[in-house]
Amino acid sequence: MPTVTKDVKPHKPLPAPNTDFYYLYETLPAEELAIVKRVREFMETKVEPVITDYWVRDEFPFELLPAVKELGIGGVAMKGYGCAGGSLALLGFIQMEIARIDPSFSTFLGVHNGLAMGSIYIDGLD
Repeated sequence: MPTVTKDVKPHKPLPAPNTDFYYLYETLPAEELAIVKRVREFMETKVEPVITDYWVRDEFPFELLPAVKELGIGGVAMKGYGCAGGSLALLGFIQMEIARIDPSFSTFLGVHNGLAMGSIYIDGLD
């Protein structure tokens, strides 16, 4: 049977999925939305390209932590004491952006910001 050839055009890459289909990000003030976008860019450019290799090796990418510090997201939603401040919604959106790329990274930062820093913030300062 003869093969039929068609003019096959290369596929265009799919657009990035809309992970905010309820448009909740628009409820954030502009300065908080800028932080979420910065976290998204960091996760997509610094974490996503390397995180699978760490999973395969059963390791954590500790060398990324200085760059996380530069994001300035330690102590989000906590006021004073050198914490980043911001709203609880900002904290939630940051965690969602991190978990979208790697849930283990999100857990690590959640333990740091919530369990460790949060406990000191609530109970350990007085």
